[in-house]
Amino acid sequence: MKALIEKLVQGRAVIAGLIVAYAVAGVMALRSLPIEAYPDVTNIQAEIVTLWPGHAAEEVEKFVTIPVENQMNSLPQRASLRSISMFGLSVVTITFDDDADNYKSRSLVSEQLTQVQLPTGAQASVSPDSTAVGEIFRYTLQAPPNYPLTELRALEDWVVERQFRTVPGIVDVNGFGGPTKQYQVLIDPVKLKSYNITLQQIVQALQNSNQNAGGAYIEHGSQMFIIRGLGLIQTLDDIRDTVLTVRNNTPIKVGDLGQVVIGNQLRLGRVGLNKPHPGLSPEQTDQDDVIQGIVLLRKGDNVLEVLKRVEAKAEEINRSYLPPEVRLVPHYDRTELIHRATHTVIHNVVEGMLLVLVVLVAFLGIKNWRSAFIVAAVIPLALLGAAMLLDYQKIPANLISMGAIDFGIIVDASVVIMENIIRLVEQRRKLGLTLRQCIVQGTAEMTRPILFSKAVLLIAFVPLFTLQRVEGRIFKPMALTLSFAIVSGALIALIAVPCLASYFLRSKGSKDTDGKMGFGLVRAVRSVYLPLLDLALKL
Repeated sequence: MKALIEKLVQGRAVIAGLIVAYAVAGVMALRSLPIEAYPDVTNIQAEIVTLWPGHAAEEVEKFVTIPVENQMNSLPQRASLRSISMFGLSVVTITFDDDADNYKSRSLVSEQLTQVQLPTGAQASVSPDSTAVGEIFRYTLQAPPNYPLTELRALEDWVVERQFRTVPGIVDVNGFGGPTKQYQVLIDPVKLKSYNITLQQIVQALQNSNQNAGGAYIEHGSQMFIIRGLGLIQTLDDIRDTVLTVRNNTPIKVGDLGQVVIGNQLRLGRVGLNKPHPGLSPEQTDQDDVIQGIVLLRKGDNVLEVLKRVEAKAEEINRSYLPPEVRLVPHYDRTELIHRATHTVIHNVVEGMLLVLVVLVAFLGIKNWRSAFIVAAVIPLALLGAAMLLDYQKIPANLISMGAIDFGIIVDASVVIMENIIRLVEQRRKLGLTLRQCIVQGTAEMTRPILFSKAVLLIAFVPLFTLQRVEGRIFKPMALTLSFAIVSGALIALIAVPCLASYFLRSKGSKDTDGKMGFGLVRAVRSVYLPLLDLALKL
């Protein structure tokens, strides 16, 4: 080991270049590393949502939920399966093992779903690939008080949501609040009975009349004309004029049996908002009925990168797609939370470096300030090494994992090596060593104890690596981040610290203390500690 360290110190110019390259690579990895405010603890799962309007929970469970469950029981790596059946709705949730591939598992669910025999009228689909922490952006549509809320909801459904779904990394957008426009046919039961027409006939006639048809083509000379039948309903009169049947050469239309009006769907809830916002009046910030949208992140995507695209798309929607009197106003953005978490980590790093400098200068003396700076530089270098390993393993960083890094554990190897080097430098005249020899010998003497102590620390994390499910998703990233930082700090201490010491430590001007370690505060501590130790040994 001593020969290896000697070669490293001899090639210090190469090592210095490698340190610079290492720092650049670390910064690049840190910029591309996904950063989250908190870890995603949700399982790998897929939800099958089946709508069967008008049927009781018992029928939904018997004819929808149970057949779906039976088909999904054969899925590989299935960990659990649970379901909820209620009026007109069935939700079956399949949870997979932690090592299962998310996209492959969802594809298998979709494939199996096609094999289920569902009753007529039941519509099944797999829910979007998002999680409980996927709500990264919320907004409301703001307009003057006299602007119809129904029109705002129409803008949300047909304009805003469609634009947000074009953003890479966004899996879905959910709209809430406001009445939804509905074209309603209000049938008079008396007329329905007198004409001897059923509701099913009316529904079938409206479905048949609300569609376009293709008629192939006709040739006319050297030209070909495509034939189309345009039948999509455009106005209320189109609904009124829909023919149901013919009696005595007289068509009976929908309008003959009742009224055709524009109404609203049955509302099952409402959204209120009370949040002051710059540029908005109190009437606009304290509202009991607003249109809100929630943008959902695709599982596994980089939150900050997707949020930048979402914010740009929000500006584009305001600029190009909404009427002048309507504005899309964000009221929740995950960016702020992530920036606060990042600021906390940076703040801790700076404070940690300053504390290391203060403690080292206090114990080593002001004359050894260069040594203090060398040791303090290990902190950011070790964090960059951890960032590179996290980025390579595709593990997002979060406040819990980054906040768990103990700077004392990171720099203790560098402190021990630097202290031993300084001790030998103080004794070099007695030992007959040059500065380079002091650096090589001081590092070599501490290599084995450092490697052993770091191995003990890493072994202590083994129980955390064995955790599964929710607890594993919380503590594994923390254990991996701290382990990566410890390994990086140890390698930097053994490789970079000796080379930096050969550049910045001075070979002259140090008084030979004959090993008495006269480093300012240390002398005062020794004067108290040694008599107490001697007394304790005599007792």
